[in-house]
Amino acid sequence: MNKVFWVSGIKTECSAGAGKMQCLNIYRGEDINNPNWENFYASIKGFEFEEGYLQKIEVKETRLDKNEVPADGSSIKYELIKVLDKQKDIRSELNGDWTLVKLNNAPLNRMVAIPTITIELSKKVLAANGGCNNFTGQIETLTASEISLGTVAGTKKACINKNVEPEFQKTLNSISTYQIQGETVIFFDKTEKKILEFIKEKPNNPNQRLHDIWVTTRINGNPINRMSPIPRMEINLTDLKVFGYDGCNQYSGGIKKVTENQIVFGNLASTKKMCHKMDTAEAFIKAINQVAFYKLEGLNLILMNEENEEVLAFLKGD
Repeated sequence: MNKVFWVSGIKTECSAGAGKMQCLNIYRGEDINNPNWENFYASIKGFEFEEGYLQKIEVKETRLDKNEVPADGSSIKYELIKVLDKQKDIRSELNGDWTLVKLNNAPLNRMVAIPTITIELSKKVLAANGGCNNFTGQIETLTASEISLGTVAGTKKACINKNVEPEFQKTLNSISTYQIQGETVIFFDKTEKKILEFIKEKPNNPNQRLHDIWVTTRINGNPINRMSPIPRMEINLTDLKVFGYDGCNQYSGGIKKVTENQIVFGNLASTKKMCHKMDTAEAFIKAINQVAFYKLEGLNLILMNEENEEVLAFLKGD
């Protein structure tokens, strides 16, 4: 039996068996301007996914005998017959980092901290920084022109520097439609009032010298006691991974973001040993979770928090 459906130009995170995977999204209708996308967990023999492009395809469906169904696999085999249509998926251009340039159609005062957003369509998430606090909202609706977020929640830090956070958060909760114009995205509310305008941040390549083994020399400005086990860290830019030893346990995790001066680590997993002295290990893990920026000074690596304060210092390890 042959079927026809659209394949999205965006893959999204989905649960499959015991873990997570990136799923195709398909739409079985004809109104591509207002599609109802659904996760597609099977593979399609002969089909090549192209990020950023919608593809209308015809596939052959073959129902497998129950003895042929692989473990945790689909009971239907799919094979591409032909691609019927292909067009740009405008939504994919929202992916990435954006810097605010106008708030409620007024230019920003450059003397205040400038808000930013990061859109991850694979996770259907918009993350933001208002100049002090971080905010996150789930993307609930997204078409070629419409967007809506769930409640945008944020941290509650007391901020000293001037910022526009209250107004910024209010507008984030009000976005309804959008337009992409080159490197600019404009968000509108339900009355079609222009409320937010962002410019896309150009990707910065990380300093390749980060890709190395590092030995800790200071935590929060305090020299490491050389009579204690010394934490180490290895940064792998190829796989975007970080792993090492905190002075007691082995740890590992992903690198969420890295540019020419920024680095943000994902959640770290570690072994669960209890050591005689845990002070260094606990201070190290607390510090590494605060890291936002870095700088390299000769053979030294300095990691800093969002306020550009040093939290960890390292010496090249080999």
